[in-house]
Amino acid sequence: MIALQGAKVSISGNSYSDTTETDNKGYYEFKNLSPGDYTITYEEDGYKTQTKDVSLGEGELKDLGTVILEEEGDETFGKIYGYVVDVKGNPVMAVKLKLKGLRTEVKATETSDKDGFFEFAGLGRDTYVIIAKKKHYKRAKKTVKLKKDEHEEIKIKMRKTSKLINGLIR
Repeated sequence: MIALQGAKVSISGNSYSDTTETDNKGYYEFKNLSPGDYTITYEEDGYKTQTKDVSLGEGELKDLGTVILEEEGDETFGKIYGYVVDVKGNPVMAVKLKLKGLRTEVKATETSDKDGFFEFAGLGRDTYVIIAKKKHYKRAKKTVKLKKDEHEEIKIKMRKTSKLINGLIR
């Protein structure tokens, strides 16, 4: 499970309120709180808002553990699409493209058509890594961060390998 960096965490109660964001490990904290009852609210784009009621005693340190935010409904989806081209901008057909979501671990494979076009559809909010491979070309890698319902057009440039000797014998 990938930590949510930049998620908004708010606290209110006992005549006090504050808001912070999670760090790159998903960690947050509120310091110097008075004893009393509080409501913690967790918010992040693409996720359902969650709340947790907490009672804090005198001198008490409270670890609320890991909160797993539930994604909002997947009624609609985003997509990543585009073209595979060589260094001169010409389309490269029959390129095998593998996509993997870093958080969701979604995996998909596509092949570019005669125009170099490809499309990965039905994707949720995530950061995706796309690896393009074709014989006699150097492997290409592209990372795309997709928001909910976003359509992202990309171009993947592939360079021919120079380690090639070929010929034809008849």
